Amino acid sequence: KKVTPNATLVVDMGHAQTNVTVFKLSSEAEPQQEEDDTNNDDSDTQKETHHKDVGRRRRPMEIVASACHQSLGAGSVDIQLWKYFTSTLPAFAAGCSTTIEPSSKNGQRLLDACQKLKHLLSQLPEGKVTVENIVHDQDVPMSCTRSTLVELCQSEQSALSTLIEGTLNEAAMEYENENGNGDGDDGPTPMVIDSIEILGGGCRIPMFQNVIHQALKNSNVILMGSSSSSNSSKEEMTLSRSLDDTSVALGAAVLGDTSTTTLDNNTQPWVRMKNVPSTTNSFFENDNSSSSPKTTTTPTTDRDEYRQQLFHEEERMAAIDEEIARKGEIRNKMEAHVLEMRSAKYGKHASLLPDGTVLDEHLQEVDDWLFSEESDNATLQDIQSKLDSTVAKTNDMCSTYLQAVKDEEDAKDREMEAEAQQAQAEAAAAAAAGGGDEEEAEDHDNRRLPKKRRMEIVMKNKSEANELFSDGNYRHAAARYTKALTHCAKFVDLNPDDLEEVKGVKLSLNLNLALAYFKLEKLEQSLRVCNEALELDDKSVKALYRRATVFYEKKRWDDATKDLKKALNVAPEDKA
Repeated sequence: KKVTPNATLVVDMGHAQTNVTVFKLSSEAEPQQEEDDTNNDDSDTQKETHHKDVGRRRRPMEIVASACHQSLGAGSVDIQLWKYFTSTLPAFAAGCSTTIEPSSKNGQRLLDACQKLKHLLSQLPEGKVTVENIVHDQDVPMSCTRSTLVELCQSEQSALSTLIEGTLNEAAMEYENENGNGDGDDGPTPMVIDSIEILGGGCRIPMFQNVIHQALKNSNVILMGSSSSSNSSKEEMTLSRSLDDTSVALGAAVLGDTSTTTLDNNTQPWVRMKNVPSTTNSFFENDNSSSSPKTTTTPTTDRDEYRQQLFHEEERMAAIDEEIARKGEIRNKMEAHVLEMRSAKYGKHASLLPDGTVLDEHLQEVDDWLFSEESDNATLQDIQSKLDSTVAKTNDMCSTYLQAVKDEEDAKDREMEAEAQQAQAEAAAAAAAGGGDEEEAEDHDNRRLPKKRRMEIVMKNKSEANELFSDGNYRHAAARYTKALTHCAKFVDLNPDDLEEVKGVKLSLNLNLALAYFKLEKLEQSLRVCNEALELDDKSVKALYRRATVFYEKKRWDDATKDLKKALNVAPEDKA
């Protein structure tokens, strides 16, 4: 009787679709084919290598069953939350003057908030987010519990369960048909699931992990460590995450190599596909992108030529990705311009803006265009032209206001330059009086000041930084926070109470600086400053939450979860 090979279940639940695959190693290892040793000119080294290779055995991987659901993914959860909030929140209730359309800007903001809430509920039993400027320029808070999410997504859970159970039962039947009744009266050789690999964002959601466990119990396969395929005897198995981007790249390379193995009689296939139609067409022949002409890749007898064709396909896709990224950058600049000018009416020089609704109508037209079909179909050149014309029209319409803002920024820059020159002159004078060297002071301000005077300088820089931050000038704000921290390092002769006071000021400055870097999308700098804040106070809830936010943006989900859980333990009553 053949030895039953162990099989692996792979569940890949991405944003938009889900794939379930069962594979196993072939029960029969294949010896490498021997070559006729008819060449008498082989060297002794070549013969020795040949004899070592003869008899080498490998067991190709065999895909037993595979299924795909093309409309089930983590994005389905976002949609269910979107429907839930649009039907239950008073701000979006029927009859309200504000209607949220899925394709609108407000609809996208709400969907983004639902996605963030989904991520929170994957880590915590309850989550809360705020959607900014969605109803009459007002913020709308949203909250949900994990149990509510489970109730909302019953159809998604049922679809995933059906997909997994169906694939497992198909694999079990296929395997039993292949292996017959075995020897004697032992019955058909059963399939044993040895491991479960999960990947994709959807598999990080607890309710879908529970579905995977339950589907395994309901299927006809035997789980490793269980005595039979009955539900009651099955033990819950660990869901492994050992597959990563490297595994995907290696698998793609293996499949690419497998597609040419029939051209080389000396090569055995690494992967055996069952019930999967073979094709010689390009993977990208159904690509609807109009950015570049469609091509078809057909394997040839020349492996180098085939690899070159694949390389050109990869270059083509990289060019498409780059164009999409550049379009996104320009759209972001356009949206940032609209938001900046809308907030200007609440700023210092609001009285210099045009009277009436002319500016609001101009900005609304740009906002509507960004979420229109025309924008979706626009070329890179069209989008850049739209940005240039928008900025030009704004500059012409708001020239007096923009000049006043520029004059104010120039004045601040001159003030900062004068302060730097004054500090340099004072340092030079101090160095001359003390016989020192001016170049020894990197920031030209190493004076031994009383604690009160030094603290005044620190708080002055912090106050200016806060004002700059409030105005959205994050770059200059970060520079001021950094300067304040530099002065914090120059306190001398402090008693224990003074040390605690300075420590608290440094913690506040680091938290503000981390947020400024985050706003500037300088995630590495923001993470570094968060770490420095936690060195001052490892139980700072703000520092933990801020670092978790950075980890979230860097897609380091596990690290973000650890910080959020630690913050929750420190301040369980803090719902922010």
